[in-house]
Amino acid sequence: MKCKSYFSILKEQRFFLFVLALLWVSCSLISCSEDDEGPDCSLQGTNFSVSDISGNWTATEANFFNISTEPIQVVDVVEEGGNVTLTIQSNGRFTLNIMESGEPNARSSGDLCFDEDLLVVRFDGDAADDYEFFRIQFNGTNSLSISGATDFDFNGDGTPEPADIGLALVRS
Repeated sequence: MKCKSYFSILKEQRFFLFVLALLWVSCSLISCSEDDEGPDCSLQGTNFSVSDISGNWTATEANFFNISTEPIQVVDVVEEGGNVTLTIQSNGRFTLNIMESGEPNARSSGDLCFDEDLLVVRFDGDAADDYEFFRIQFNGTNSLSISGATDFDFNGDGTPEPADIGLALVRS
């Protein structure tokens, strides 16, 4: 019976460790799901594209709903003397300005795209995989509606509370 040398055992161990590492890497790559990749983002939505809605928009209604209170608290920024504007570029960049009456301008910007018929928004400063989803309707010319979940400071204490938003916008 032959005894294996120390070097041949070491070679077998290195080969075994190499195979294990290769299997681990392969399994890691295969187990990645589409859910880990974020939304299927496109400048073309189901019914219209970002270039169709690009331009300057002004809100005729900007309702924020605090549904965690009884009764439900509603703030319409426009009705209360403020204004909301949205600028959308054809490459998906946007700027949203919310000016409440007597308050400083709240400005947000970021990127938007479509995942089928949902508007997908990533605000500047958020993590690359932090997306918000909104329902959107466009009449093909000058009327745009956006709704979904967001945050809004209802009591003016500087801390936003969870809210639902409903924007009715016209092309300006």
